[in-house]
Amino acid sequence: MNVRRVSVMTGLLCLWASACGAAETAGQGTIRFSGAIVESGCATNAHSGSVMELRGCANVSRGSRFEVRNVAPVASVNAAHVRLVADSGEGRYYDQRYLLVDTAGKPIQSGNYIITMTSP
Repeated sequence: MNVRRVSVMTGLLCLWASACGAAETAGQGTIRFSGAIVESGCATNAHSGSVMELRGCANVSRGSRFEVRNVAPVASVNAAHVRLVADSGEGRYYDQRYLLVDTAGKPIQSGNYIITMTSP
């Protein structure tokens, strides 16, 4: 019975010692962060046809550049580009609506295009 009590006490002592060892503080050091805080991107909504909306864009992305690429070119459309048709105005966040048009300025209604937006 006395051996059992000594075994239990020894086990508890070992557990206590390991807990104290885990709680030791490590040496001092320095942590350095580098990078930038960036705004979240715009939410996009592509309607059927040639209309594309950008919602909740950060003001720093104003002046973005668009590139339009034909995936499956249509015989009647040689080149396409986007034209700004609506802008919510100044502020921290803004909304814009674009229209996909051909070189004559008419809306494109058929074909597959990839539109790439590059923010400054």
